[in-house]
Order: sequence, then structure tokens, then C-alpha cells
Amino acid sequence: MIETTVCTFDKNIPNDKWVRKFEKDEAPDSSAKGIKVIFRSVSKDNPEKAIVAVQALEGVLWKRIQENIEIFEKNSEAMSPAKPSLWS
Repeated sequence: MIETTVCTFDKNIPNDKWVRKFEKDEAPDSSAKGIKVIFRSVSKDNPEKAIVAVQALEGVLWKRIQENIEIFEKNSEAMSPAKPSLWS
């Protein structure tokens, strides 16, 4: 079953740098693993908050997060306060 995950999290680098890192380091690997990024943005009220929405087969995203937590943290994403929500 395809599920949609929406996740908000903190980042500690400027938006333009985060977008470049996301597009270079994360999006291609996600795509190769069958994860479709459908939306990513930064809060207008708080530039240190970001949101990403993806679609993938059930469980695929969580496996990728566990395998690649170092990449996310290297890209200045604070994963511990991440707030994911799942949608069908």
C-alpha cells in the first residue's frame, strides 16, 4: 500500500543551502528507493522549520531514514524533534 508521510523538522542552515543539499544528497537516493518527494518547503514564520511530504510503499521511508540518519544530520536536519504523520 502507498502511504504519504508528512514530516516537519528543524534545520540549522540557510534555506538555499538546505534546498541544494536536499536536492543533491537526498532526493536522488529517495527516488532510487521508490520514494517520491511531493512537497518540500520552509516555514514563512520560522526559517529554521522545514516540511517534506513523500509517498512510498509502506515501511520504505522508515527503513531509509534508519539507514541514512547520518546524511540527514550532516545536512543540518535535526531528526530527533521531527514530527512525522502518516496518511493513506
